[in-house]
Amino acid sequence: MNAIILGQGNPYLKNPYLSKLSKVLESASIPYEFWIWSRDKQAAELPRVKVLLSFGSWGGGAVNALGYALWVAWLTLRVFVQPRAGIYFCSRLDAALPCALVASVRRCQYVFLDRDKLSKSYAWPKPVKRVIEWVEGFVGRRASLHVLPGASRAVDGDAANIRIVRNTPHTDVIERARSLAAELPPKSGRLRVLISGLISPERGATMMREAVEQTAGRIEFVAAGRLLGDDAKRLAELLGPHYRGIVSNEDALALLLSADVVLAFYDPSLEINRLAEPNKWFDCAALEIPFFTNPGLSTSQPFEDSQACFLCDYGDSRQLSEQLLRIAETPALLEQRRAGLRTLRYEAWDTAMARVIAECASLQP
Repeated sequence: MNAIILGQGNPYLKNPYLSKLSKVLESASIPYEFWIWSRDKQAAELPRVKVLLSFGSWGGGAVNALGYALWVAWLTLRVFVQPRAGIYFCSRLDAALPCALVASVRRCQYVFLDRDKLSKSYAWPKPVKRVIEWVEGFVGRRASLHVLPGASRAVDGDAANIRIVRNTPHTDVIERARSLAAELPPKSGRLRVLISGLISPERGATMMREAVEQTAGRIEFVAAGRLLGDDAKRLAELLGPHYRGIVSNEDALALLLSADVVLAFYDPSLEINRLAEPNKWFDCAALEIPFFTNPGLSTSQPFEDSQACFLCDYGDSRQLSEQLLRIAETPALLEQRRAGLRTLRYEAWDTAMARVIAECASLQP
């Protein structure tokens, strides 16, 4: 069995999901390579990476809409020419659609890593949403396996090929992160708050930026990840050297281990956010680091029921600032949440994905 991983961006920095996948393939001694769309003109000399398209940037607009069209068209042609090069592992709909089209006319095996439902990610007009849902169903039903991060993402009409792999960390990555965390500078004595991952308008960038301003140095904020929008960029400017840029999966978990509490907000007005199964929640559960999220998310209930997280209304920076200052004055509140996190048990990502890969190998003729 050979594996070809299809997706966007540097798989070692911008895409921890694909980085984790490659580690599981390595453990199973399965040869693999990445075929990617580079949206930031990154160097092509990355190990096992083949840049199929270098175009556009991280953001929206007509240029990136054209980029998606080029990516899907070019990837369809490449897969059509090499339908049996291996099993294609497709990160998101844009990478899976070409494989589904080819599979309709040629023998082609692919795994749909359905990490984000496009139909639920934006407030689409109803006719557009129905078309996207039809495409998602078309792609999912033709896949050898259809991998979701949680049962909340399954919909009526999905086939029996659904497999659930929650967004928990990879075991080896945790061990490496613990070593890296031991090398980080000691805490300043203030409450250390981590802002990480995609920092964007839909993930609380405005309220987090305002909280940094309102707490005026009484809280130590550290941030890492991709910035989208003016508030995210302003937040990075406010933090100066405490904004670490885009870091690897191991470094991100090391920062999490060094934090007292993590911010993980999701705009509940977006359907995809109400069904969120975020890496950060499950990273925090695995490492027993308390986190903040907001009400209105259907998938946060297990954490809320176990008193394993703090809650703050989405967009309310004043409430967030007050809660952070209260926690700084009463550290016992952190231990209460850590106790809640210890009651939760989730399977390691590599254990669950190893089963998927073993099943893929058994499906090959």
